[in-house]
Amino acid sequence: MSRNKKNKRVRRTITRGNVRRPNDTGETIEDLEARLATAGAPTLPTEAGATVRVAREHIKVAQKAFQWRVPKRNQIPSDDHILTLARAIQRGDEMPPILVFPVGRDFYVLDGHHRLAAYDNAGWSKAIPAQVFTGSLREAERAALRSNNKDQLSLTREDRTEAAWRLVREREPEDSIKSIMQDTGASKGTVNTMRATLEKLAELGNSPEDIKDMSWAKARWNAKGGREDHEHADWIEAEADKLVDDILRFKLGTRLTKNTDVTALALAKLNPALPDALMAEWAPEPEFDPHENDPEHPDIIF
Repeated sequence: MSRNKKNKRVRRTITRGNVRRPNDTGETIEDLEARLATAGAPTLPTEAGATVRVAREHIKVAQKAFQWRVPKRNQIPSDDHILTLARAIQRGDEMPPILVFPVGRDFYVLDGHHRLAAYDNAGWSKAIPAQVFTGSLREAERAALRSNNKDQLSLTREDRTEAAWRLVREREPEDSIKSIMQDTGASKGTVNTMRATLEKLAELGNSPEDIKDMSWAKARWNAKGGREDHEHADWIEAEADKLVDDILRFKLGTRLTKNTDVTALALAKLNPALPDALMAEWAPEPEFDPHENDPEHPDIIF
């Protein structure tokens, strides 16, 4: 039986309650293209590549345009990275300049989202060191991807796969198979499969707007004939039932539940990312965050 959407389990994002992140404008590449068409000439440094100081109110975040990481339900590693950087800023350590793209009087972050969040959490009130990217908007989009690849919190395999799919579905003439491989780390076979999937989706009547909102997993599902979300949910449930059957067949059920500390360690040895993923799947939505604005909590940096 198909799941009722109304009863669908909400998967909560796990975060540190004491970490603030910059507001996201929600703008897309297309939105920024429209702004560039009407905005005045941007403020550029007199010397190319020079580090300048940008007032915080003019620094914007548009993750749909320039953030290539797949949204994670477990944000704790990212939050901890922000707190580490915030503490370093409070100690007086100098941060590398963030990379920004100018649109009128505003500057959009290409590289340095964690550093910008760290400045906010450290209570930084001065202008922020930045380098201004002077290429085109599309070049800026690719520069953001390459910068993310070099970040301390490097892109995961899922991030790289989704980045390759995003480039493939955008159909930009300058994005060859080779350049997509170089920018994302995807294999030639993966890029070719994505291109074939894109053509199949078009043959099945999916519009460019439909495809734009599809993840790579959803694109593959639709290309094979899947249509409704409840069909995908049913497939997940059927696969889960098969896994339960395998666990029972090998008489592992009792062993998994007898000593949960042993089970947790075994799962971590099987795949270090698995426990965090399971926590994100199972975590209930709290009525309130007990650590929010808690002056006694030692990790709060405001």
